[in-house]
Amino acid sequence: SSGINAEWPLRPGKAATPATVSRAGILYINQADLGWNPFVTSWIDTREVQSEKANLIILFEKYVAICLETLKSRFKKITPIVDISMIKMLCYLLEGLLVPENTPPDCNKELYELYFVFAAVWAFGGAMFQDQLVDYRSEFSKWWCSEFKTIKFPSQGTVFDYYIDSETKKFNPWSDAVPNFNYDPELPLQATLVATAETHRLSFFLNLLMKRERPVMLVGSAGTGKTVLMNALMRDLGDDYTITLVPFNNYTSSMMLQSVLEKPLEKKAGRNFGPPGSKKLIYFIDDMNMPEVDEYGTVAPHTLIRQHIDYNHWYDRAKMTLKDVHNTQYVSCMNPTAGSFTINPRLQRHFCVFAVSFPGHEAQSTIYSSILTGHLDLNKFPQAVKRVADKVIQASIQLHSKINSTFLPTAIKFHYIFNLRDLSNIYQGILYSVPEVTRTAPDVIQLWMHEASRVYRDKLIDFKDVETYDKLILDLCRKTFEDIDESVFKPEVNIYTHFSNGIGELKYAPIPSYTSLNKILVEALENYNEMNAMMNLVLFRDAMEHICRINRILESPRGNALLVGVGGSGKQSLARLSAFISNLEVFQIALRKGYGLADLKLDIAGLYMKAGVKNVPTMFLMTDSQVPDDKFLVLINDLLASGEIPELFAEDEVADIISAMRNEVKAAGIMDSLENCWTFFIDRIRTTLKVVLCFSPVGSTLRVRGRMFPALINCTSIDWFHEWPLEALISVSSTFLEEVDLLEEDIKPSVAEFMAHVQITCNLKSQQYLANDRRYNYTTPKSFLEQIELYKKLLGTKHSELQSKMDRLLNGLLKLQSTSSQVDDLKAKLASQEIELKQKRKKYRLRLCVDTTA
Repeated sequence: SSGINAEWPLRPGKAATPATVSRAGILYINQADLGWNPFVTSWIDTREVQSEKANLIILFEKYVAICLETLKSRFKKITPIVDISMIKMLCYLLEGLLVPENTPPDCNKELYELYFVFAAVWAFGGAMFQDQLVDYRSEFSKWWCSEFKTIKFPSQGTVFDYYIDSETKKFNPWSDAVPNFNYDPELPLQATLVATAETHRLSFFLNLLMKRERPVMLVGSAGTGKTVLMNALMRDLGDDYTITLVPFNNYTSSMMLQSVLEKPLEKKAGRNFGPPGSKKLIYFIDDMNMPEVDEYGTVAPHTLIRQHIDYNHWYDRAKMTLKDVHNTQYVSCMNPTAGSFTINPRLQRHFCVFAVSFPGHEAQSTIYSSILTGHLDLNKFPQAVKRVADKVIQASIQLHSKINSTFLPTAIKFHYIFNLRDLSNIYQGILYSVPEVTRTAPDVIQLWMHEASRVYRDKLIDFKDVETYDKLILDLCRKTFEDIDESVFKPEVNIYTHFSNGIGELKYAPIPSYTSLNKILVEALENYNEMNAMMNLVLFRDAMEHICRINRILESPRGNALLVGVGGSGKQSLARLSAFISNLEVFQIALRKGYGLADLKLDIAGLYMKAGVKNVPTMFLMTDSQVPDDKFLVLINDLLASGEIPELFAEDEVADIISAMRNEVKAAGIMDSLENCWTFFIDRIRTTLKVVLCFSPVGSTLRVRGRMFPALINCTSIDWFHEWPLEALISVSSTFLEEVDLLEEDIKPSVAEFMAHVQITCNLKSQQYLANDRRYNYTTPKSFLEQIELYKKLLGTKHSELQSKMDRLLNGLLKLQSTSSQVDDLKAKLASQEIELKQKRKKYRLRLCVDTTA
C-alpha cells in the first residue's frame, strides 16, 4: 500500500521476482566510494585526548589501506569477514588498549603506534588460521615484519606470540604470562582448561572486548576447546554478569530463539526489558551456523540476533509491540566445517572474530604434561612410572598426528574426525590408574595402548582400518619406547576394566585372561536375569570386549556412548548388562500412538528430576527405531552438548529444583544463588545421567543426523560393532543348538560350523555384489540368528513330519499284524468247522441211508 516503504539489501533481493524488482528504486552504493573512513572518523571523534586523535588519524592512514588491500589477495581467513568488520574490531581493541594506564595524555607518538600495531595485528590477523597446506598466520607475520618496520617485533616466532608489557612497554612472549596449572581430580577432564600461550592470549582479548560489551566470536574446528575456553572466561566474570546458554541446532527457529532470549529478562519501565537488577546479561550462542538455511538463503534466528544488535529491540509475537532489550551482549562459537559453514555478512560484521586452531606440539605437551604430572604427584606413583610419563605424552601427540593423516573422513567414514577431545579421552583413562596396579613402565605403556585403542580403534569401521591402526601403534611403540621389550607391546590380552576384581570392586586394572573375564560376566548375567527380564546372551570374545568398552564409557565422567552396528549385533543387550555392572538404572522411552516431542520432554524432565534432584545414577538408552521424528534429536543434542534443554521445565518447576538444591549447594561450600544452584543441578545431571544411543550405519541416516546434530558425534564415545567373526558365529550357533534335543551330540559341532560358514560366505558374496553391481545386500547378526531359528523350526517340522510318517507306518504294520492274526484265527476256526461239517455231513448221509432202507 502507499503507506508502506520496504527496503532490502541486494543479498535477499535475489529471491525477488522481476515484477517486484521492476517496482523498486535501485540505489547502488559502491563500497570503494564509501570506504572505511566515515566510520573511523566518527569513532576518532569520540576520543577525548586531542593528541591521541591526531596520532590515530596518521596511524589509520599509514596502516589500514595497505592491510586491507593485501588481505584481499594473499591471506585466507577462517571465515569470510568484511572489511568494515576488521576496522570495527581494530577500533574496539584500541578502546581497551588506549587507556590512561597504557597511554598517558602526555605520552609520545611512538607509544601510540606501539599499541596501534599490537591491535592491528590482531584485528587483521586474528581470524587467520593454518590449513593443510599453508599456515596463514605465519605468512601474515612474515609479511607484516617486512612491510612495517617502525615497530619491530622480536625475531623469534610470529607477531602473534607477543604482548606489550604494561611496565616496560616492550614485547614479551605470551608464554611468560601463562598462569600455573593446579590439577583438580574432582573436575572432569572435558571441563578442565590448562592455560597455554594460545588460550591465555585469547582470554586477554576476549576479556578486553567483553567488558566493553562488544560481540565476540571464536571460530574453529570441533574439539579445539572453544566452548571450554568461553565457559572458563564467563565463570570468572563475577556476580555482575549472568549467562544464558543458547545452543543452536538444525531445527532452531526464530520463535524458539526468542523464547530462550526472553526467559532471563524482566520488565522494566515502559517497554524496556533487561536482566534482573543492575546485572549484565551475556547470551552465549554455541554453533552459530547450525540453523537451517531456508529456500531464500536466509536464516531466521540470525536475522533476529542482527535486529537486536542493530536496534536493541525485537517485537512481541503476540501483541505485535516493540520490546526494547538493554544490558545484554552476545558471545558465540562456530565450527566453519559444520552447518551452513558461514553466516550472513550483515550479522558477521558485528562480531570480533578470533580463529581457534588445534594446539601445536608444544602447547599439547604443556597441557597433558600438566595434567599427567599432577595426577602422578598427587597419588604418589613410583619414580619408574614418572620417568616414562614424558615419553607417553610424546607418543600420544605423535599417534594423534599420524591418525589424523592416515584415517581421513569420507562420506561413509564421516566420523573420522580426531581432535583435542580424543587426546583428552586417552588421558581421562590414564587418570583412572592407581599406584597399586600401575607400578612399572610396562604397566604404563600397556595402559596407554589400551586407552588409545579405546579412543581411536573403536571408531574404525572395517577390519582393514583396524589392521592399519594396529601396525601404526606397534611401530610407534618400537620407536618411542626403545628400551622396552617388544613383548610388552603384544600382550595376549590388554583390556582394562573397572570390575577386573569382581562386580562392585571398583579398581581400574587389567583382566588376567578371557576365561576370568567370562566367569565374571556370566555371574553378572545370571544376577541380571534374576532381577530383570531374561536375556539369553552368548558371551563370546567380541561381546565381552564390547561390554568392557561400554562399561568404561559409563564409568567416565560425563560419559555418553554411541553404539553403531547393524540390527541384531547386541547393542541394546550389552548396554543393559554394562549398566547393571555399573549400578545404573536403565530408562527407555515406550513409543505409542501419538507419542511426540512433548511426551519426550516429559520423559526427559522426569529423568532430570531423578538424576539431578534424587541423585539416582541412570542410563538413558535410545535406539534409532525410537526416533520417529528427527526433532527428537534436538533434545538429545542439547542434553549431550551442555545438559541444558530450553523450556524443559516451567517456571514453578525451576523454582522447586533450585529450592531442592540449596542445602546441597551450601554443603559444598558454594553460595546458594539462583545461578549456582542451577549450575550445580546441571553438573550433577551431566555426571549421573548417561546417554547411550544405539544406531545403525545402514543408509545415510546416521551421516545426515551427525551433520544436523553435531553433539551426537562430538560429545559421545563411539563403539563400532563389526560383523561377527567366525569364532563368534560358531559360539552362538553352538549355544543355541545345545537346546535342540533332536540332534545327536556328535553332529552338533559340524552343524554349528556349517552355519558359520554359510554366514561368512554370504558376507563375502555381498561384498562382491557391492563391488560388481554397486548394490547392497546386508547379512547381519540378526540374519544369522534367524537362520538358526529357521533351522530349528525346519528341524522340528521335518522331525514331526517324519515321526508322523513313521507312526503311520508302524500303525499300518501293527494293523496288518493284527489282521494277519485274526485271519489265522479265522482259518483255524474255519478248519475246525470244516471237520465238524464233514462229520455232520457223514452223519446226515448215514441217517439218510437208514431212512431210505427202511
